[in-house]
Amino acid sequence: MSKRSQCSPLTPRADFFSRSEKATIAWCAILAHVLSSALTAHASELRATKDFADVVAAVERYVEKYGAEHVLLALDIDNTMLSMDNDLGSDHWFEWQRYLLENEPDSPLLVADTFDGLLKVQGILYNMTHMHPPQAEQPEMIAKLQDRGIATILLTSRGPEFRGSTERELDRCGYKFANTALPVRGVPDGTYLAYDPAKPEKDGLTRAEVVTFKLSAPRPVSYSNGLFMTAGQHKGVMLLTLLKDATRDIKAVVYLDDNVRHVGNVFSAAVDRNLDVASFHYQHEDTRVQRFNYSDKKDVDSRWKAIEREMDGKPKVAVATAPRKVVIKRRHCRPCCCR
Repeated sequence: MSKRSQCSPLTPRADFFSRSEKATIAWCAILAHVLSSALTAHASELRATKDFADVVAAVERYVEKYGAEHVLLALDIDNTMLSMDNDLGSDHWFEWQRYLLENEPDSPLLVADTFDGLLKVQGILYNMTHMHPPQAEQPEMIAKLQDRGIATILLTSRGPEFRGSTERELDRCGYKFANTALPVRGVPDGTYLAYDPAKPEKDGLTRAEVVTFKLSAPRPVSYSNGLFMTAGQHKGVMLLTLLKDATRDIKAVVYLDDNVRHVGNVFSAAVDRNLDVASFHYQHEDTRVQRFNYSDKKDVDSRWKAIEREMDGKPKVAVATAPRKVVIKRRHCRPCCCR
C-alpha cells in the first residue's frame, strides 16, 4: 500500500470530503457569475432545497404566468429522482472511486485501474441493484404536473450505455416520462453527437459558448422516452441543443439537481437565452452522502468483493446493449417525439 493510501478512512481528505464547505464556495462562485444576468431575469431564481414541493411550486408559478405548454420541467436522476438502496454503486460511491483513481491510484479500495474500467463496474452494479425515490411522493407529484400537460425530461450525466438499467429502475419506481417528454425534431434514433464545435449555431450554440465552456469533441448522447443521457457533458449546453430542436415554445425552465455545478450551468444557459428559470440545488440526500464520505468504506468494499467472488469463473455480466452506430445530428429529419 502506498503512503498516500494509508491515511485513515475516518479522517477524510479535505480536498474530497468537505462537500458542504465546497458547496458553499461553489454557491458563492455561481452567484457571482450569474448575478449580472439574473438581474434582467426578474422571474428567475437560483436556490437550494430539500423538499420537492418547492420545485412543484415553481412549476405552478410559471404555468400561471405562461401556460403549461410553455414550461419545461428538467430533472437530474442520481440522488435527485433516484437514490441507490445501498451505497455501493451510488453517485457518491462513484465520485469517491473517481477521486481515488485520479489521486490515490494505488489504493486497495479501488475497484478498477482505469476510468473505463470504473464505468464497466458501474454498469454491472446498475444491472444488479435497485434504487428508490429520495422522497416517496416524488413519482406522484411529478405525475400530477404531467397530467396538466407540462413537458418533463430527465437530464442525466449517465451515458447512453446505461439506458436499459436506468429505464428499468425509473419504471419500477413509478416514474413515467415517455408520454410527456419534450417533443423534438431532427434528433436521430440511438446515439448521436449533440453539437459540432466547428458549426455550433446549427445546434443552438454560439461560438462564444464554445470558447467559454471549452467545448471540444462531443461524446455520444441519446434522447428517448424523455430521458436525455448526456455522458457527463455540460448540462446547460446539452439543454440548449435540445431546446433548439423543440417543437414547443418553451419560455420557462424548472431544473433540479444535487450537483451545484450543474445547477449553475443550467441556470446560466437558460438566462442567456432570455428564459425564465428556477434552478434548484437538491440537498435531500446530503446527510447520507456526508455519512458515506466520513465512513471507513468497509461495507462497500466487502460488498464489491463478494460480487467479485460470485462472478469469478462465471460469464461476465453484460454491462449494456452494444450502442447503435453514432450519427451526427442532421436538420430536417423526420419529426420525432422522444422515441
